[in-house]
Amino acid sequence: MAPPRTPATSTTARLRSVRESTGLSEEELGVARMYAAPHVDASAATGPLSGTEILVKDLQQVEGETTGFGSPAHACTAAADDAVVRHLLSTGASLVGASVSSQFGATVYTEPALVGGGAGPVNPVDPLMTSGGSSSGAAVAVARGIVDIAHASDGGGSIRVPAAAVGLPGFKPAHRVAGGPLPDPTAQGFIAADIALTARAYGITGGGLCTAPHPDPASAVPLRLGMTTVPFHGDPGQAGPTSVDPRITAATTAAAALLVTHPRVAGVSPVPAPYPPARFALFAELMAARCASLPDPLGPMPRWLRNRGTQLTASDTAAAASAVSRLPDEVMQAWPRVDVVVTPMLACAPPPVGAFSALSSAGSPGLDFLAQTAWTPWATLWNLTGWAALSVPLVPAAPGRWPVSVHLGAVGDRVDAATLLALGAHLQAAVADLVAGDDAAAEAFTCPGPGDVEALGFRPVRSGRLHAHPHGHGHGHGHGHAQAPGHSQTEDARDR
Repeated sequence: MAPPRTPATSTTARLRSVRESTGLSEEELGVARMYAAPHVDASAATGPLSGTEILVKDLQQVEGETTGFGSPAHACTAAADDAVVRHLLSTGASLVGASVSSQFGATVYTEPALVGGGAGPVNPVDPLMTSGGSSSGAAVAVARGIVDIAHASDGGGSIRVPAAAVGLPGFKPAHRVAGGPLPDPTAQGFIAADIALTARAYGITGGGLCTAPHPDPASAVPLRLGMTTVPFHGDPGQAGPTSVDPRITAATTAAAALLVTHPRVAGVSPVPAPYPPARFALFAELMAARCASLPDPLGPMPRWLRNRGTQLTASDTAAAASAVSRLPDEVMQAWPRVDVVVTPMLACAPPPVGAFSALSSAGSPGLDFLAQTAWTPWATLWNLTGWAALSVPLVPAAPGRWPVSVHLGAVGDRVDAATLLALGAHLQAAVADLVAGDDAAAEAFTCPGPGDVEALGFRPVRSGRLHAHPHGHGHGHGHGHAQAPGHSQTEDARDR
């Protein structure tokens, strides 16, 4: 485990060093602002993050500090710590600053210039690639070595997507999808530099993470894996699912095969899509409904989501909430004999900065939404069910070559968090053994240059018109959370 920081390796010193070596601004390095003094809870000195300096996502409210909600237009000084911040303090963490987020966490990309801000976080893998969203600041700050652990949140992929975009693991813990008229698909968590630090951040022990290379196979129930590379989500008007980069399909298939070498894994078998694409429109309505109260001014995508949300009736949202409540049972019926499902994390390498927002800027926010959905068509299922999920980069990131990440999603509570992380650690070790000394093999698990989102085939085909479904957005990615100023809890606006 990483030792506590010393003054010589404080976040401030690391940030200064990285700024000098890269020439990038704090915002380009993922840091929205640093606090004049750390926020700590002296009574939590023995917590799992005791002595660890972390950044807080810029959707949360820290007493006396500015919260920007991803936009200078909404910056305000917090009167009190919100519930998420109180929990972070209870872990013993030292809160030293805020990380950049997309506006209200409503998009899978983070481009502050769209809402009157400066430059967004620069992807260290390739500056031409998007760093994802909405927790992109957290991901970039960790990838740059400014902090080892950063707070993040995930309402549809917002931890897992940006982590994958910069070549880091991303874990969304199991969470309760709260009931009521608007179920909340958001989980609070962290992005950390590696799987062992991820386990530490969440206080996870066992599963062979720190004490042994594998769990004891004699004392554990065998695990059954399912695998698919067919997208779950997209426009119901399409003739079929959107596409996946064939390099990612091949790497995911190889990863599933390598997981069989884990002593607890009994085998891997193909699984079908858990529900028809049309079902996703109901879930999308729920995401849009959560954006209905976002305040002006808004960037193009959050504004479109809000407008879609305000058009929904009470019966619309009730139907969406009911569909979400039934989802876990329906998925478990579709996947009755698997414990973990393996899919790609992203359908192509991170596309160029501006690839999504250009669609909104050209007057087609519905296409922007569909493009985001096509890029991240798997992760949201685990937000809507509340089940744990992990994205795993198969090889270390290298400049100019994006490492393919796969997604390991628990089915119900059939595996615990420690086991899921142990599977991820085993997979990384197995790939490392396979590619050791073989550059050609290593390249099979990477993609050069930005991805081509147009090649995913997200544009509708029926009658040539766009079927602009009102979902929060393809991720949630939250991706993010739709959180308005004055709210004490973030609400993910995305559905990935």
